[in-house]
Amino acid sequence: MLIRAVTLDDTETWLKLSHEWDDIVSQLISDVSTFYEGFDDYMVAKISQNEAFIAMDRVAGRCLGIVAFSKSNNRISYLGVARKADFQLVSSKLMETAINQLNTTREISANVFKSSLAPVKQERTLYESYGFTERNTVLEAGIPACVMIKPPAVAKK
Repeated sequence: MLIRAVTLDDTETWLKLSHEWDDIVSQLISDVSTFYEGFDDYMVAKISQNEAFIAMDRVAGRCLGIVAFSKSNNRISYLGVARKADFQLVSSKLMETAINQLNTTREISANVFKSSLAPVKQERTLYESYGFTERNTVLEAGIPACVMIKPPAVAKK
């Protein structure tokens, strides 16, 4: 598996990855198209700020997943893993990549949809395994989401 920065040439791949999960999103929101409003601008911003990384299968050359984050907000803002990929393996590599890019001496936040659907529960479990806990609930693209917080790392003396 190769982890590299996402480029503008990867936007179609990123959109395709995101749409792999439309059947799940459609169970959370009535109009899936509203979920993607502003997504193209978001992708371009994350790419231009070097705040998005892609996991690629070295042999097949296919996308396994993408993570995006905000250094200024110290937040993971997108995590997507291809359906045919090993979620645990790919999501862990992407999570480590994002956390390594963020300031671990400050809280790191991420939103995870509130749902009992298996893929959503799997994502929440991933965040919890990295020390994130639920703080409160917000609406993200009209969908209730848990704000997950990873506390600052304690400096070693």
